Amino acid sequence: MKKWIVVSLLALCSLGATAREVKVGVQCTYPPYNYRDAAGNLKGFEIDIARELGKRMKADMQFVCSDFAGLIPALLSKKIDIIASSLSITDARKKSIDFSLPYRASTARFIGRKGAGLQPFKTDNTPNPAALKGKSVGVQRATTNDGYLAGEFPGVEITRYDSEANLLLDLVAGRIDMALVGPIKAKTDFLDKPEGQSYGFVGPEQDARKYFGEGVAVGLRKEDQALLTEINSALKGMFDDGTFKTINLNYWSFSVQPAVWK
Repeated sequence: MKKWIVVSLLALCSLGATAREVKVGVQCTYPPYNYRDAAGNLKGFEIDIARELGKRMKADMQFVCSDFAGLIPALLSKKIDIIASSLSITDARKKSIDFSLPYRASTARFIGRKGAGLQPFKTDNTPNPAALKGKSVGVQRATTNDGYLAGEFPGVEITRYDSEANLLLDLVAGRIDMALVGPIKAKTDFLDKPEGQSYGFVGPEQDARKYFGEGVAVGLRKEDQALLTEINSALKGMFDDGTFKTINLNYWSFSVQPAVWK
């Protein structure tokens, strides 16, 4: 009996020793992608994706909350191991970190009050910064939307926020004239709700690769190639066996996968 107990304890210790902990950086304030519910539990599309990755990689995924602008510095300083927080693949970010296969499309769109008459694009859908002269446009700091707005709308007054929730609050309060946001989130979290009924999308969806890259992906340090291979294998498995689609449909009735996987 004693021998059996000792063997069992050794087996448990062996399992514990081989279990890996992967620290996942997330905003924790960006529903429906990653957020805390009323009870303080982490929820959201990207939380579900990261947990499924953990199952397939046999890793214990530990979530670490951070503001968006602090995620890449936290990764590079090894405070976290990966980023799973609506991080778009861009050439600028590729200089310092690596990315997994993309799991979500990356686009942006303006939102404004209905009837305001603001037209940020010309008839050929090219940017028209002169139309926003003297207007204030809100954007989340350090995002692809921020880069696009600064690059394509010179001279426009840009108001930067740490969260999209605060940005939308200021839009409703009239402190900014327009907002540049991710359309998937904006529709479900704002336009489809009572507080967003007086607002709508303005102009076409923007997906210029120069700013928005190839899609949203998991971010990793360049030296972590073995981990990158594991994550890519797990993601492709999720795409192929329908698990990703099941998670996707828990949040939206349409696919959010980038074109390469549709």
